[in-house]
Amino acid sequence: MPKSSPFSFIWKSLLMILLIAIGAASLFWLSQSSLLAVEEITIDGNHLLSNEEILAMSAPLLRGQSIIRPPFDAAAGELENLPLVEGVEFERDFPNTIHIHIREYRPFVNLAAAGGKNFVLASDSQALMEKAPPEPGMPMLSTKVPCTAEVGKQSECDDVRTGLQFLASIPVSFNYQFVEVSVDGGDIRARTSTGVNVHFGNLNGYELKFEVLRQLLARASAGGVQITIDVSVPERPVTKDETPPPAATVSEEVASAEAVEETPAPDDAEAPAETAPAAGATPEAAAPATGQ
Repeated sequence: MPKSSPFSFIWKSLLMILLIAIGAASLFWLSQSSLLAVEEITIDGNHLLSNEEILAMSAPLLRGQSIIRPPFDAAAGELENLPLVEGVEFERDFPNTIHIHIREYRPFVNLAAAGGKNFVLASDSQALMEKAPPEPGMPMLSTKVPCTAEVGKQSECDDVRTGLQFLASIPVSFNYQFVEVSVDGGDIRARTSTGVNVHFGNLNGYELKFEVLRQLLARASAGGVQITIDVSVPERPVTKDETPPPAATVSEEVASAEAVEETPAPDDAEAPAETAPAAGATPEAAAPATGQ
């Protein structure tokens, strides 16, 4: 079997190096060429932000750049500075298109903040926007001492976080909606959409508390009464009937007023004086004669 010449090995090595160099040079040329420059940007996943807002932050960094090595990190950093953006992903579509996939924060609750302001918060306490009037369809969260909020930042208020955790802990099987939640030093009170007031207490044992509350709310709905339910001690829940007494009708009020007006006032001056029998007289002698 003939042995391969050392010169043959050298030539093969040189040829391989040459091919690698040509490939690298071609790749570099393509990366600088307008043939693979980013021209089109598409966006999906955004519901609160407009395409214009997203393009204003990303297009100056991406358009005209090579699709082979676009500055995705820089563009992602700019987009994630938007308060509503939770995350972003990019996808290349050769030769000239970039797809931007936006993941937005989900508005979760209205917060009655300090200074009479209202903010929309995400479930992780991120302030998404200042909104007045409050966003409809979401519960209103308040604290005894109003907390401050800043768009684009998470709340550092313990009571705000407690209220958010309370709402996030509601079981899927819990078929009642809270429209108001207030927190005072970790103590939670709430009101349902049907007008039932709830004293929940702290979050300890929240699973049992929600189950007890669910059963009591079902009874309250069936009875059609207005109550306050206290499940702060779930082993000994307390319900208080707050149904107001029925108001008197107009006819009943008029009849009552007429009855008062027709009742004669006592007149001591016109009442006949009652004379006492003479001393020593018997009851019969004192009585008036009849039939004579």
